[in-house]
Amino acid sequence: RIVFVDESGPKENRRKRLAIVDQDGGNFRALSGTEELVVTPRFSPSSQEVAYMGFIPGQDPKVYILDVAAGRREVVGNFPGMSFSPRFSPDGWKIVMSLQQGGNANLYAMDLRSNATTRLTNSPSIDTSPSFSPDGAQIVFESDRGGGQQLYTMAASGGGAKRISFGQGRY
Repeated sequence: RIVFVDESGPKENRRKRLAIVDQDGGNFRALSGTEELVVTPRFSPSSQEVAYMGFIPGQDPKVYILDVAAGRREVVGNFPGMSFSPRFSPDGWKIVMSLQQGGNANLYAMDLRSNATTRLTNSPSIDTSPSFSPDGAQIVFESDRGGGQQLYTMAASGGGAKRISFGQGRY
């Protein structure tokens, strides 16, 4: 299966919703309505849940986890400010995400069993788009801490980050 953001409607009034489809394009199913903007969906390792950022007009964007079979969703933490870019750990028991407060964004990990949240970065920069390594020991993320957007790695428990890209950082 593939989870994605389905976009439809006239050019001047496009709507985006969370959707799922089989790899061959069959069995399309909308997983959310069009009343909210959804972005960055990712399956859990079991493919039974989807983590994504949802934005309802007039509210702060939040990270949600959706149980695909039951259609039930829950907010992952109810943080002040914008939370985004959620990714599951390889074992499916944690997620890592960005949380924007003020002018910067830091990375946080949440244990989904206890809801305990750990701040992983603490910098005056924008740290975003985190992903776990396949063994779950490292996190790769994007940051402007070096002056432009570059890739960094750090231990999954946080701590010192090591820059691993040295390109122009533009797209």
